[in-house]
Amino acid sequence: MNRFPKIRAGLPAALLSLAALSHSQSSTPSAPNLYAIVGARIEIGDGKVLEKGTIIIRDGLIAAVAIDAAVPAGAEVLDGKGLTVYPGFIDGYTQKGYTAPKPPDSHDPIETVVGDFASSFMRTYGRSGIRPEARAVEGLSLTPDVLKPYQSAGFTTLLVAPSGADISGLAALVNLSGQPVRDALVSASVGQVLNPSGGGSGAIYPSSLMGHIAQLRQTLLDAQWYAKVNGAYQNGASHRPPVDDSLTALQPLITGHTPAIFEAAGEYQIIRALNLSAEFGLKPIIAGAKEGWTQIDALKSAGAPVLLTLNFGKDPKPAPADPKAKPEKPVTDLDPENPLKVAERVRLYEELVKNPSALAAAGIPIALSAYGCKDTNEFFENLRKAVAAGFPRETALRALTIDSAKIFGVDRLLGTLEVGKVANVTVMTGDFVKAETKVKMLYVDGHKIDPTKGEPPSTPKFRFGGEEGR
Repeated sequence: MNRFPKIRAGLPAALLSLAALSHSQSSTPSAPNLYAIVGARIEIGDGKVLEKGTIIIRDGLIAAVAIDAAVPAGAEVLDGKGLTVYPGFIDGYTQKGYTAPKPPDSHDPIETVVGDFASSFMRTYGRSGIRPEARAVEGLSLTPDVLKPYQSAGFTTLLVAPSGADISGLAALVNLSGQPVRDALVSASVGQVLNPSGGGSGAIYPSSLMGHIAQLRQTLLDAQWYAKVNGAYQNGASHRPPVDDSLTALQPLITGHTPAIFEAAGEYQIIRALNLSAEFGLKPIIAGAKEGWTQIDALKSAGAPVLLTLNFGKDPKPAPADPKAKPEKPVTDLDPENPLKVAERVRLYEELVKNPSALAAAGIPIALSAYGCKDTNEFFENLRKAVAAGFPRETALRALTIDSAKIFGVDRLLGTLEVGKVANVTVMTGDFVKAETKVKMLYVDGHKIDPTKGEPPSTPKFRFGGEEGR
């Protein structure tokens, strides 16, 4: 009988010891959450510059940016002497880090049997390359071979876009923190990706440019019809509309709540994208825009920003000729080295290089993209060419930071180094447009990332994009 009081008397002490142990374990952070970059040159991102200032990062947010900001006790300090700090760079369009779902079978035997019951627009067979219900966030795969090359170049954020179809699905904006998707995701529905030139090919419809455009127009018409019959049903109409995931997913697009991101590199692709936008009341964003300079007035009239690729291709300028060398064979009109053909290739290349400055001069909002570039080295090499050709350096920085954030509707969170914003910070050894400049440190969502640890291969095994549509 006396042993029970002894047990009860000893229980509180045991519980207190266990609670103390549990508290000591849970209160120990897994990683520092307080950082200070001291004495660095800080480019805020909105045109303001602190020649020698301090940034405080606390719990994933920017807590202070000032010349005389006090360093809190316990902060991990980075000496900023000789360093320049920028808002984290944003790649405005890529397909890296996304694995597309397997497309559905082209034939549905049930729908084939009940063809009289199911309307033609409901048949999967007539929906080749139409998958607006797909979401990049559900197929994200940000493995180290994707993360490292971007991080080593100073990128902290990507717009990851599904592709390969007439309507490919929703693009997602994600931070390159290496954390789980639920923590790294900034926005799951930046825009619906469309390709009026046709993302796919094959023997079945649509297999031609005209077929792809016709299917895209019909799908948007069906989405408008679907909105009407659903509205009528909600208001008391007796006809219950069929369930259709694709047409449901298109409702935010046709109402203007979600932008339409058109894959459009060439002049006529841009024209088709803007014409479709005008016809269906879409809010267009042009991804690629390699020949955007040819449609400046149309882009301005439509209020269409561009996600501008810096994929210029190989410089066609010939090597200086040896005046003493004799030609091995006579040059003909069919010869690719014909001086007239070389001069035309050079002219087209120079138009690509001058394209960013032409768009910027017209006041068209620009986000920059490495889409189609071999790697980030090629991207920055081409950026330097564009700057040399008249693309203002300050505009280039904005296109990598705050202007991208504005286009994607997240400028409240990203794009500048301001108190309260997400701590996406790129620390470099100098001017970001100079070839010798390196990335010293990254902070992504407040997570410190040292890009010099675990160096990625000099040439990644993947390209930073795909080939543009025809």
